[in-house]
Parts: sequence; C-alpha cells; structure tokens
Amino acid sequence: MSENAKILKTAAIGALTVSEEDLKLINQYALEPPEADDVFLFKLSVCSNAQDIDRDNEPFMLRAVKELSKHLEGKTIILDHDPSAKNQIARIYATQLIDYNEKTEVDEPLTSLEAHCYMVKTDTNADLIAEIKAGIKKEVSVGFSTSEMKCSICGKRFFTCAHFKGRIYDGKVCRAQIKDCTDAYEVSFVAVPCQVNAGTVKSANADEDNNSEDELLVRTRIRIYNHFKEAE
Repeated sequence: MSENAKILKTAAIGALTVSEEDLKLINQYALEPPEADDVFLFKLSVCSNAQDIDRDNEPFMLRAVKELSKHLEGKTIILDHDPSAKNQIARIYATQLIDYNEKTEVDEPLTSLEAHCYMVKTDTNADLIAEIKAGIKKEVSVGFSTSEMKCSICGKRFFTCAHFKGRIYDGKVCRAQIKDCTDAYEVSFVAVPCQVNAGTVKSANADEDNNSEDELLVRTRIRIYNHFKEAE
C-alpha cells in the first residue's frame, strides 16, 4: 500500500563554532575551500528513536534513524519546498548519532540524530542568518521515504491491520513504527507549520484495494524551538 505520512516532530537549533574538522567536511562539497570567517554553522536535532514522546505515535526505530543519518549527508536546505537553485540556502555537511546510554521501551539503544549545516555568509543572506539566530526562521520540514511502517501491537504493515494509532490495546499504546529510511529528499525552511491535526494519512494515489508495495513518502515537520545561543 502506498501511504503519504506527515509527522510533526520537535527539534532544537543551535550554533556551532567553526573547527578545522568542520572545514574539512565542508570542503567535500566546495570547489574552493572557504575560510572559517566565510561560513555560518548551525545544527538541527532531527529525530530520535524514543517511543513514548512522539505526539503522533509514529516513532522512528533505530534502523530508520541510522539510515536517515546517511541519506541526509550532503543534502541541501531550501526555502518553501521550492527546489530552484535560487532557494538553496545551506547544506548538510555532516550528521551525528548520539547514544544516550539508555534503552527505549522496545529495548533499543536510545539514539538521536543531529544534522550539521553550513551557509556561506553573503550580503544577501545576512538577514536570513540574523532571523535564524533570533528564532524567526524556526520551522523546518524534512522529506524522506520508508518502505516499512509497522504496527507496534501486531507487527503487521500499518494500515493493513485493525489497530489505530494512539489507542490502547491490553495496556499497550498502538504506534506506527517507522522501521527504515530508503532516501532523504529535501530539508526546507517554511513559514507555516504543519496542520494542527497532522498525522499519517493515505496518499491520494494509495491503492487501497490492491495494497501495492510502493514506498511510503514521509514528510517530517520539525518545529525548531528558539534555543539558539552562541557556542561557548
């Protein structure tokens, strides 16, 4: 079955100081290596595999977090989901998996994903950088695909069983677990957050009768709280 999921997540934005290691990673994508003063760095806390904090009951599993980490490397950050060259404002030059030395309720190592991003400072983006610092630009949407979204109650592909997200069955909350990530497509600053009742819905072209095994396109809306501060 083909499904289109919109998942509301929360994340934090923070500043990064420019290190030699950062410049080496950035230079993988630059034709002419920039100097430290030429770039503005920031990080996005994208997701984790915590099962009990996702407001839409659509948690990532560890495999999905790790695979999303790989697919996000090198992806550009754009404005308003408009993939034109003029709207390219930043690039993800590295990702980092953080292990908290804890276990999730499904006995996986609790792990979060950070994306490290860079912008080249120019006269034209000075206002944008200031808006990121001030928390004006704080909504980010990440699009990726997954081929497996499973019901936490019965283990079947979600939407094919009789269980509903958020309902409790024999004392357990039903969740649509994102099992893998097959690709990442875009990261976009947007002006308007996802709809209040955002959640996983069928796509317009979902073949409900034939249950075709198309990949699931996931839109992840990340609300970036204003936790910006200069790195110490």
